[in-house]
Amino acid sequence: MIAIIPARGGSKRIPGKNIRPFLGHPVIEYSIRAALQSGCFERVMVSTDSEEIAAVARKCGAWVPFLRSEATSNDYATTADVVTEVLQRLQEQGVRCDSFAVIYATAPFLTAETLRRGAALLDAGRAAAFTCVEYSYPVQRSLLIEDDCVRMAEPQYLTTRSQDLQKHYHDAGQCYFSTVDAFRKCGSLWGPDTAPILLSDLEVQDIDTPVDWQLAELKYRLLHPEGPDFAKSEPQGLKALEGPLRAFLLTPYEKLSDSMSERMRQGRNLPEIRNRMTDRDEIPADSHRSFVASLADRTDKAYFAVQYSYGPETEPETVGSVTLSDLGSGDLERGIWIFPESQGNGYARALMALLYARLAELGYKHVYTRVRRDNDASRNLDLYMGAVEIEPARLPGAMLPADPDMVYYRYDL
Repeated sequence: MIAIIPARGGSKRIPGKNIRPFLGHPVIEYSIRAALQSGCFERVMVSTDSEEIAAVARKCGAWVPFLRSEATSNDYATTADVVTEVLQRLQEQGVRCDSFAVIYATAPFLTAETLRRGAALLDAGRAAAFTCVEYSYPVQRSLLIEDDCVRMAEPQYLTTRSQDLQKHYHDAGQCYFSTVDAFRKCGSLWGPDTAPILLSDLEVQDIDTPVDWQLAELKYRLLHPEGPDFAKSEPQGLKALEGPLRAFLLTPYEKLSDSMSERMRQGRNLPEIRNRMTDRDEIPADSHRSFVASLADRTDKAYFAVQYSYGPETEPETVGSVTLSDLGSGDLERGIWIFPESQGNGYARALMALLYARLAELGYKHVYTRVRRDNDASRNLDLYMGAVEIEPARLPGAMLPADPDMVYYRYDL
């Protein structure tokens, strides 16, 4: 199951609505965090036409594999149009999906537990489900104003007791679950076999105007007097790996001296190293400097120089490099290379054992690698660590399209 969070950039009534701060955090972050924390989804993706929204979404941990087409970025495109495009694009990338949940970007009251309830309904065999809330006043008592006069829309209910009237509900506008088969059959997010996910009135607030926004913040504070509890669950990210790891020391590329940074570039460009890499091209000095400078502001990638110390009285030996890319939803892609003079000493195996244990502590779930078929050393390292070879169809979308010259592995932390 995947989560799809539509977030178009052209909001008219509330400019920048989908990433506007809601009690100090981009409002889309509430939806992304609820989806990630629910544990229901293999991927949590954002569908947007905006590079700015995409950058915010990635920083919050979501996956943005592509930008929307023009056809789904205008004022007339429906949510069903967006879902249709997403499913088609993912299929083209080899990503299989049997069910999905659409989660609105402006749903700060959505919780991980609500999402688990929706997923459980699909697991129980229902075709679809979405959040609903009871009308706060009996709709049978609704009024019409015509010619400046008030009259009942349904006068037959004038004397009926409120408790005897049938309850009516409306869409809460938070999340919509569906199997792919059901969606394709009816072309809608709900059909004949749609189950309700009932919410209380306090958990629901339309956010269409600036006044709605203020009301939502007031209501959120009523539910959460201490504000959003993001600090406790704030991911430490890949930067948290900096520093000692037993006898190893990991130093981010952007914190290396110019001479050490150049040494890492030259080491990576050695024929015996780069010919085993997924990208065999040499890296020019200016490209290397530009890339290293960009790493300081990135949370999705981390490149570390690896040193090993034999004891407090010895100078640490620079043995190689390890690279990590955050793919979202707890998934990482990992790379490693060891200087030729340091190979054969077991550094890679020892480092991976410590690194994987640390990544598990930081809350990551899977480590993926792509290895050239003729790179026996890296393939043996993955097998030694207990990684399993997987088909390209099981890769995270950020690693697609697959390369037939590569073998892919996954390690479960």
